Amino acid sequence: MTEATAPEVCRSSVDGDLLALFEAAQRWIYEQGFVLAEIEYILGQTGKLLELYRGRLKAEKLPESLRTPYELMAWARPERAEDDVTGLEQYSHWFARWLALCLPGDQDLQDAACCAILIQAKSRAQRFVY
Repeated sequence: MTEATAPEVCRSSVDGDLLALFEAAQRWIYEQGFVLAEIEYILGQTGKLLELYRGRLKAEKLPESLRTPYELMAWARPERAEDDVTGLEQYSHWFARWLALCLPGDQDLQDAACCAILIQAKSRAQRFVY
């Protein structure tokens, strides 16, 4: 899937849960203070790591209080590896685990979500270019 096709896929399947997912992703990116290059790296790695987490993480075993996408973000945080100097590997694993929990078994929607988030980050970054 290319960046150009992601918005069409997302628009046709948007519902309350998907909107909550995008809002949680935006909030997480903002809270972590990522710049565009870091977002691009994290989302690129996330796409590769999703296969590792598909089917391994199950949201139904979690308490009801952890059912919204934003609440799942904290639960999905992995331990940071000692050799991860920048922390970007941890963030990539974190985001992949989170997407696997929020969109279980839906590889196309997981990929589309990564593309849509990247497109949005790029469009926001372009607003600040003079």
